[in-house]
Amino acid sequence: MKRKIIFDMILNIAATAVPIVLIQLLIYPAVAEKLGNAEYGLMITMVSLFNLIGHPYGNVLNNIRLLQNNEYIENDVEGDFNILLIVGLVVNTIIMIVGTVYYEGSFSYASILLSIIVSALNLGREYLIVAFRISLNYKAILLNNIFLMIGYFAGFLIFNIIGYWQLIYLCGYLVSLIYIIKNSNLINEKYAVTRLFKSTTYKSAVLFFSTFLKSFVTYADKLIIYPLLGPAAVSVYYSSTILGKIISMGITPISSVFLSYLPNIKEINLRNFLKILSFAGVVGIVGYYVCIVVSKPLLLLLYPDWAIESLELVNITTATAIIGAVCSVINPIILRFNNVNWQMVLSVTEIVVYIIFTILFYNLYGLKGFCIGILMTYVLKLLLMIGVYVSNLKIKNTYI
Repeated sequence: MKRKIIFDMILNIAATAVPIVLIQLLIYPAVAEKLGNAEYGLMITMVSLFNLIGHPYGNVLNNIRLLQNNEYIENDVEGDFNILLIVGLVVNTIIMIVGTVYYEGSFSYASILLSIIVSALNLGREYLIVAFRISLNYKAILLNNIFLMIGYFAGFLIFNIIGYWQLIYLCGYLVSLIYIIKNSNLINEKYAVTRLFKSTTYKSAVLFFSTFLKSFVTYADKLIIYPLLGPAAVSVYYSSTILGKIISMGITPISSVFLSYLPNIKEINLRNFLKILSFAGVVGIVGYYVCIVVSKPLLLLLYPDWAIESLELVNITTATAIIGAVCSVINPIILRFNNVNWQMVLSVTEIVVYIIFTILFYNLYGLKGFCIGILMTYVLKLLLMIGVYVSNLKIKNTYI
């Protein structure tokens, strides 16, 4: 079992790395050079908007389906999830219309339509890929992400001809979704309400709001910096984060594998919890120092026009990304073995602290202070998550 888990982690890390490396190191710099820092900053802001609802809602349905799948099988019922998927797509459409008009400052039918399609495809694939997690088929997840990468590249070529950067994501998500649908059957499930609907909807709602708040913290930086400091500042900020994102992708996929296996695990004691935390921490520390060493030559190569400004933020943003990745590793454990309401408590606490710290330090030090506020939020989040799990073990008396 341990060997299988480790092998699946390696596959999932590779699956995550393939499209991210292509986007971050090849496509984004080329797009930035063509668009310039202002238009590129708007693009990065809009990508954050795509992910604000689509990613967390699809991911929540994914995780709830994974955790509830055995219950649906035992009760011999089918349904609920496609209904919840439709609800998510409707809400997502409304938010994309409003958000696109707000950030672009104009009503463009083409931009709005592309925003709706891209975010809908993202939401759908985030949920439907759970079919491979249920069957523990991480080879299929790797293949899916290879097709995602191919789609990105095709979209990039079309972008160079037509000029709409949204086509990069549209082609990538579409190719990925076609692969998932052809190799799974979740989309063909009944559009019906079962006797488990109330329980599933409640858990989904609680987890969605908590995940949305977490996603808000993840993506709000660009959405807030844009109106505060303008699109050029978004470009500078985002460029400073790419190294941390790339290193954290070596940690974050571990959480997905953990959650896939957790339904079959009764408990994780303190010793094993600390082992998991220590492993993620060691990988994070090594990754942090690698980032610091390569940051200057890499940023000067990828984003020469604003690399010097971005380098002033790299130490802070990289540390934030690493700590966030460690949090993502232990969060599935908290989700599996603690009451789901803890997710809401942690998320509300996180967003309150985020607002206080970012406003406080932004007023003191500008963009750099904003980054410091986010870092402090993530440090507190990690400490709270550890405290919640250890407290739960104390109550259950399962330290050993």
